[in-house]
Amino acid sequence: MLEGLDGVECIADDILVWGEDTRQHNQRLRAVLDRCRERNLKLNREKCKTQRTQLTYVGHLLTADGLQPDTEKVRAIQQMPEPVDKSGVMRFMGMVQYLAKFIPNLSEISAPLRSLVESKTQWHWEEPQKESFRQLKSLVASTPVLRYYDVNSPVTLSVDASSQGLGAVIMQEQQPIAYASRALTSTQQRYAQIEKELLAVVYGCNKFHQYIYGQTIKVETDHKPLEAIFRKPLHQTPLRLQRMLLQFQRYSMEVVYKPGKEMYLPDTLSRAYLNEEKEDLLDEELEVSLLDLDLPVSPAKLKEFQDATEQDTALQHLKTVVLHGWPDRKNQVHPDIREFWSYQNELTYMHQLLFRNLKLIVPKVLRDEMLKRIHQAHLEIVKCKQRAREILFWPGMGTEIEEMVSKCPTCNENRNSNAKQPLIPHEIPDRPWAKIAVDLF
Repeated sequence: MLEGLDGVECIADDILVWGEDTRQHNQRLRAVLDRCRERNLKLNREKCKTQRTQLTYVGHLLTADGLQPDTEKVRAIQQMPEPVDKSGVMRFMGMVQYLAKFIPNLSEISAPLRSLVESKTQWHWEEPQKESFRQLKSLVASTPVLRYYDVNSPVTLSVDASSQGLGAVIMQEQQPIAYASRALTSTQQRYAQIEKELLAVVYGCNKFHQYIYGQTIKVETDHKPLEAIFRKPLHQTPLRLQRMLLQFQRYSMEVVYKPGKEMYLPDTLSRAYLNEEKEDLLDEELEVSLLDLDLPVSPAKLKEFQDATEQDTALQHLKTVVLHGWPDRKNQVHPDIREFWSYQNELTYMHQLLFRNLKLIVPKVLRDEMLKRIHQAHLEIVKCKQRAREILFWPGMGTEIEEMVSKCPTCNENRNSNAKQPLIPHEIPDRPWAKIAVDLF
């Protein structure tokens, strides 16, 4: 009924009319009243509030300075008694969860309470839970004011990932609009650090989709390799990253690196994550879980690769930096894995194996065997390299293939016996069509 009127928001039977000044407010209010008169809609005078500098609307307090939580909801939380069972904790945490977008550091304090609602935890109310309960009540009384979203201002999405959580904050002109955080699943906790950081971008985009869809945004991250990943062709990135990168095709974004010391808010959120309901972030897990079925190896050989990887000292050092992040400089990397420095953005660890994109990184103890298998059919160097590079990788693999093929006795023997015959010169004719040659093909 009120469609098409400027400055009018309507949710159910709550009508909000706003203006940047008194004149604009009154013009818009008059238009609403005229529309109601045209449609024969009567308004309750006692429920109408006009020319307010702040008011409560759909659970939020709208002020001239920004967005705040409803004071009645804050008061209700502060007046709640200590819970006596898990249901009471869940009710309390449900009310606190309402304030999640207002508070950048909530989950760390609530951890003792959240642990109580786990299915395997027996009820106990001790000092850590009491202190958490008291601190949360104090925390909700000091929530910050959030900036109103402006469709004409550029948007910045700042994200970060820790070992167990993701954090995101959406801002305009360095002022927060909303905060978000969540815990990683047990599977996601085993992701490589670059995968966690990219997952944080996915989470932030999904969480704040309504703010960022349809406009160019800047994404800030303290993980510098993400800049390179977004510049790579999709097919040159690891499978799990491909799955996540595909979700960004609908957005226009610029990913920029920002040092961690300047990323306080998202870093805090990722380390003080909330146990939200699980979102649809598991598709890439299902996709990658089928990867070992695509490897042309038997289960026994796969187990051999996994065991050899676990026993390879260099690959264990590599696994550590892949999962927890690379140092800033090459000279800080362990000498055994410096040869992997150039490939750091392409490495992943899953199923107890290391991969460069979709290629399996071969432990040192199995490389001689793989070389023999590659050259089993005595193919030439180019063919051997092509075959190996489809599924295998280790630094210097191409050079080792060249050396192996060049020293192969069987290849050398056949290569000499089948040497090309030299060209035989023919007598030059003295006129056209003096000699005619034919061939059958």
